[in-house]
Amino acid sequence: MGDKQKSALQEVLPKAGLVYSEKGNLSEVLCKPKVMPLKSITLERLEEMEKAAAALGQQQEQDPGFNKGF
Repeated sequence: MGDKQKSALQEVLPKAGLVYSEKGNLSEVLCKPKVMPLKSITLERLEEMEKAAAALGQQQEQDPGFNKGF
């Protein structure tokens, strides 16, 4: 193990049968970019509902007689 010899691997070619060669021009394959929404539709709807509820709450605080019919 202490020896710093370089061991070379020898190629072995079969005398019969098929030989497959995978040597070739390997290159990067780029995919079409995927457009991802920053916010999901559900999150946007939830934020709209929260804004509407906050606005309704502020309106009720300003006008205490707003819900007397309920």
